Amino acid sequence: MKNKKLNKDRLFMRMMNGSVGDEIRDSYPCDDILDLTVGYRWLNVQEDGVRTSEPLKNEELEELGICRDSLFELARKNTKDLFSTRLYRLEDLVRRICEGSEACDLMGKEEPLNTNEIYVCTNDSGMFGAAVMLLEDVMKEIADRLTGKLYILPSSIHEVILVPGIEAYDLNMLKDTVRSVNSTVVSKCDFLSDNVYSFDSHTGKVEIVL
Repeated sequence: MKNKKLNKDRLFMRMMNGSVGDEIRDSYPCDDILDLTVGYRWLNVQEDGVRTSEPLKNEELEELGICRDSLFELARKNTKDLFSTRLYRLEDLVRRICEGSEACDLMGKEEPLNTNEIYVCTNDSGMFGAAVMLLEDVMKEIADRLTGKLYILPSSIHEVILVPGIEAYDLNMLKDTVRSVNSTVVSKCDFLSDNVYSFDSHTGKVEIVL
C-alpha cells in the first residue's frame, strides 16, 4: 500500500489560508503564494471510483527523491491532469440547489462567455477546487472568453467565483461580499481568504487587487 501511494504522479495541490501554523509546516511541505498557502496531498482512487486523499509528509518527500524546489510545479501539473476543471454560471448553480435543475459545464467550449454573468469554477470532485486559480492556462482560457481579465473571489477552499474584469463591478463591493460570505456562510476549516484577486491573460499572473 505504501509503495502504491508513493507515486509522484498522484500528488496535487490544496489551497489554504495563509495563516497555517508552524505545527503544520514542521510536518508537511507548504509553499506561500500571495496571502495563501499551498499544501500537497496524495490522491487515492478506490476500486469503486471513490476518490480520497491524504497530506504529503516531509519524510515522504525525501523518500520520493523529489527536489523541494520542483514540488509546486509537479503538483500543479498533476492537479490539472488528475481533476477536470468545471465552470458554471452562478445563477445555474443556485437554481440547481433550489430546484434540482441541471447546471451546464462551460469549460472547453468555444463560444464567448457573457460579461453580464458571474461564474463558479471548481473541479470535478468538488473538493479543494480553489486550486484552479493557480492553473494559468485554465484561467487564461476563461479570461480570453470574457474580457481578458478576471476578478477572483475566494468562495472557499473548494471553489472560486469568477467575475468579468469590467468597470461595472466595484472592487470595494466585491470585497465586502467576500467578507460577508466568509463571516456568515463559510466554515472556519473551509475559509480561504477575504481578499479579491485578479488574473490578466496578458501577464498570466494572479495578483491581489484589494
